Amino acid sequence: MARRNHLDDFTLGRMIGKLEEGRTVTSVAAEFGINKSVVSRAWKAFQTTGTAVRKVGGGHPRTTNAGDVILQAKRG
Repeated sequence: MARRNHLDDFTLGRMIGKLEEGRTVTSVAAEFGINKSVVSRAWKAFQTTGTAVRKVGGGHPRTTNAGDVILQAKRG
């Protein structure tokens, strides 16, 4: 299974800045030593959303249902 290493926000910002200067995706990827698909996806996300920073805390929100409340009441 592939191991995922996220780029920090500072590095993402530097990459986006170089791409905004007119550098190619290939040259930016070579400079940072990462795959050009990673740079391309970050650039595409930046163009779509206007930001390169990831949202924190994604995923399904936790909720408490009636069954959980009854179990907690019985325990305590």
